[in-house]
Amino acid sequence: MITKIIEDVEGFLSIKDDWERLESQDSDATYYSTFQFNYSWWLSYGGDKSNRLFIVCCYRDNKLTGIAPLMIKRIDKKIIKLDVLCFLGRGDYLSFLLDKKGNMELKTLKAIFSAIEEHAVGWDKLELTHMAASTSLLYYLMRHDKYNPGVSYLTSCPQLDLGEYDTYEQFAQQGLYPRARKSVEKFRREVPYRLKVITSSEDKHIYDRISHIHKLEKDFLRTQKKRLERRSLFDDKQNESFLKSLFMDNEQVVTFLLEDEKGEIIVYRTCYVYKDKIHGWNTGYSPEYAHIHSISDVLMIEMIQYLYEHPLGRVIDFGAGSYPWKFKWTSNFMVSYSFTKWNKSSKRIKRYQFLLKMKDLLQTIKGERYAR
Repeated sequence: MITKIIEDVEGFLSIKDDWERLESQDSDATYYSTFQFNYSWWLSYGGDKSNRLFIVCCYRDNKLTGIAPLMIKRIDKKIIKLDVLCFLGRGDYLSFLLDKKGNMELKTLKAIFSAIEEHAVGWDKLELTHMAASTSLLYYLMRHDKYNPGVSYLTSCPQLDLGEYDTYEQFAQQGLYPRARKSVEKFRREVPYRLKVITSSEDKHIYDRISHIHKLEKDFLRTQKKRLERRSLFDDKQNESFLKSLFMDNEQVVTFLLEDEKGEIIVYRTCYVYKDKIHGWNTGYSPEYAHIHSISDVLMIEMIQYLYEHPLGRVIDFGAGSYPWKFKWTSNFMVSYSFTKWNKSSKRIKRYQFLLKMKDLLQTIKGERYAR
């Protein structure tokens, strides 16, 4: 096996066909692993001087058998700057792409990590996050004496498998919690609305519509609810550039929304649809309906009923985070992990760890003085 490091956009684009071949047959791949998602992200964020492309490709007999979609990000810690080798882009599920045919997974992973180690002069810290429990990548790290200590629990991702119920009626009787049922019945009596399901390829204005609602919600929460920490992901220019390119003529970006009689959005939920999974990505509501409790439950029920009637996907993934509202819909969840490895040969790391020790020592001394 041989490895190659791709460090420019031209090289990135040159492996498009192989990347899409691997993503289609790798059972660990999610929408966050696709070429479309990662390439769009890099076109928006690659211009940042703090980011450098570092995609590791593994070949066997001139055939691409593995891709590690990575980059090196410069982190400014004020007292020191660190180069962190991490996943390209960001998402709820991140992994390497592997050719699962011929039982070459472990050998491919070994070759990829050997290449990473060989290029240690270029990074101070290796940090991989949001690796699902069932992936070959996490299994490799867990079984390896050298890497196992760096693995730690990160979060959980609740998932609702609609296949557990044969029909929507069965789900409504057995899987729907009582408060949600009451919410939708009450809302239907009080507010005339209609469900719309829109792909980015069908409506070129859907991005502008949901970003407008999300910003209105942010302003409402900051001014009326005094939640000053509230932000909108649509405010960031780089992120907006990425999202606009991702939304462009993309059938895999699907928005479920409720409209009022005027055609205005009441509440929406935008998802990535990939391999029978509906990945919840972003949601928002109009401040005009903020007084109505559990409005998101109404949309979720309409969304579930739609999915039983249309073969769009079987599993609703609520994304990373163990929030109570997610577990009201399901008891199932996927656990994800992170991995951290410090480059002990790096002079920056030696200095950084020394400074951390000095900081801890000073805090201890201050604590002892205070105790006296």
